[in-house]
Amino acid sequence: MRKNDIFYLHLLQECQSADLQRRLAGLDGLGKDEYLGLVEAQFLLDRLNSTSNAQEQMAILEDWETSTVFLRMEVAHVLTVKKAEEALDLLLRVLLDPEEHPWLRETLTGDLATWGERISEELVLTLLADSQPGVCTAALEVLRERPPHAIPLESVLPYCAHEKKYIREGAIKTLMAAEQRVPIDPILSALHDPEPEVRAAASHACMSLVEWFPDQIPLELLLESLHDEYAAVREDVLDAFGKIPLRIPVEPVIAALTDPVSYVRCAAVETLGLMGERVPLSVYSMLQKMAGFDDSAHVRQRATRTLLLLHGMSPAPLTLPIIDIT
Repeated sequence: MRKNDIFYLHLLQECQSADLQRRLAGLDGLGKDEYLGLVEAQFLLDRLNSTSNAQEQMAILEDWETSTVFLRMEVAHVLTVKKAEEALDLLLRVLLDPEEHPWLRETLTGDLATWGERISEELVLTLLADSQPGVCTAALEVLRERPPHAIPLESVLPYCAHEKKYIREGAIKTLMAAEQRVPIDPILSALHDPEPEVRAAASHACMSLVEWFPDQIPLELLLESLHDEYAAVREDVLDAFGKIPLRIPVEPVIAALTDPVSYVRCAAVETLGLMGERVPLSVYSMLQKMAGFDDSAHVRQRATRTLLLLHGMSPAPLTLPIIDIT
């Protein structure tokens, strides 16, 4: 979907109509036709705020017969952002109703952190055990918003072995939010998960683990992950090596300079720049070739910077291009 789509522009106009029903229909259309990703959140808030007061919005939320799930999701989100106290009981009742639409329950769960201390840990853990995977995933996200010392690790750990890959991925990210309280073994075990997204979550976590627990992370396991078929895992491992450049062997990093994926080569080049005198002189010519002829501009830029670093010079700060995706 693009912002110059004719029907999208029409719906935006309808959302700003003087007629109440046209505004509601326009908001409903934005959700049903998958345009919400193009809309600024504040626009939706303004439209719903101008549409009705909290009581009227609550009536829309309760109306599961004639109001579509997309409109009810937007109303629920607006009521939460506004922290409409009079709506909290209704929001929780809808949330805990197993017959409600799972998308609505997932939205309500994800918004729980907005209510702060009004939401008990017991409620979040109940939602964590919900049969709907989306609700469970949203509950993990809520737990990640808590201070590191307040994340219930024992309740999160079983979800590292959940049958759904995105729940396993979410569990790893939630464990990492506990920072130095995180149990290491489940993260390292996830490097062998059959799903690449889960392995990527684990490899990304290793960038912090090697700093927090430098003597407890087996380098052999990370070196093995350098051969992972998923490029994001290889990139993360190289970035993790950059955190401990004096402890890792040089050869695997040099080998990664020929990786078929450009951002993995970028990570290898940057890690070599941190290894200083440990980099063999024979590698300099390879870096010179990459600086001049690599297919990726990002690799060429980083290879040039690394050569300057290895020659004892201080390159200018790295600047990244701004890409307009509209």
